[in-house]
Amino acid sequence: MKNISLITLVILLQSCNTTINKTTADNKLTGSWSIVADQLIDSGNHVIKQDTNVTGLLIYLPDGKMSVQILWKGLRNSMINDTIMKQDGMSAGLGLGFNTWSTDQARKIIDTYDSYFGDYSVDWNTSVVTHIVSGNLRPEKEGTSYKRIFQLKGDSLFLRSIDPHLKWQVACVKNKK
Repeated sequence: MKNISLITLVILLQSCNTTINKTTADNKLTGSWSIVADQLIDSGNHVIKQDTNVTGLLIYLPDGKMSVQILWKGLRNSMINDTIMKQDGMSAGLGLGFNTWSTDQARKIIDTYDSYFGDYSVDWNTSVVTHIVSGNLRPEKEGTSYKRIFQLKGDSLFLRSIDPHLKWQVACVKNKK
């Protein structure tokens, strides 16, 4: 009977240790990150071009919530491709809403700023973080899941699309307390 209790205790302690290690691993991603570069990468994931005229904030909270804001200080480079851009630096158009912006001002805002928030989950085995969008500057993106391969190097975080055809990544630096 003592052997069974000892085995149970050892299993319990090992499971607690796994939980502690998992929490420590999660803490490497949680926190706030400054976005410092938007990078074009080749098929070997080497940076071949980068835009450092960008700023942003990426936040991962311990409770599974996330938020990101990014501002390109100039017109977005044609290397950026999403459903809004047609790789020509011009907006595909979303409508102006009720504001006093000119069409050109609205395009510049839409083409140089992006933000969304929601939940996230991490698969540490594949180094993939999934962002599940709850709210977005672009309302049609609500409910979208963005899968990002992440790489941590010291205080730097690199995120890139899981889609092998999209050859970009963002570089972030961990904000100190």
